[in-house]
Amino acid sequence: MQQALIDFLSSTAIHAYIQNHAWVWPTMEMLHFAGLCMLIGSLLIIDLSVIGFARDIPLKIVDKFIIVTLMGFAVNAITGTLFFIGDPGRYAVNIAFRMKIVFIVIAGLNALYFTFRVRPQIEAGANNFSELGLNARLSTALSLTLWISIIVLGRFIPYVEDL
Repeated sequence: MQQALIDFLSSTAIHAYIQNHAWVWPTMEMLHFAGLCMLIGSLLIIDLSVIGFARDIPLKIVDKFIIVTLMGFAVNAITGTLFFIGDPGRYAVNIAFRMKIVFIVIAGLNALYFTFRVRPQIEAGANNFSELGLNARLSTALSLTLWISIIVLGRFIPYVEDL
């Protein structure tokens, strides 16, 4: 199954384009890094505010950074998919990549929890971290932990072979 996916992706026009144009991979790397900066930078503001840092800043203002988080995630999802298509033999067998994807899925589920359980409290008028429950702080602490782990695993990908 894994080899069939690698063979299929290696036969696509997108794979050929990425492999045959030297400027594509470094451009994707730069975009992926920019998206990561947007994603992590905005998440730091949101998560640390919900945890209790910068207590004087109203959460409704901090909540506006979610659009930046989503834009950064979209850039990274697109470029990450293109990395996978561009070199499926490297990524499909890489344990760091697989763990990174699992952590991204968990982070996505955590983001859904935040969206449906914490954001309504902010929209209803919770103005600072003390008005949010412990679950909100745990969710944001988990978010920070997961995204730091995702960054570390992403950095391991070039150096970790199939185990």
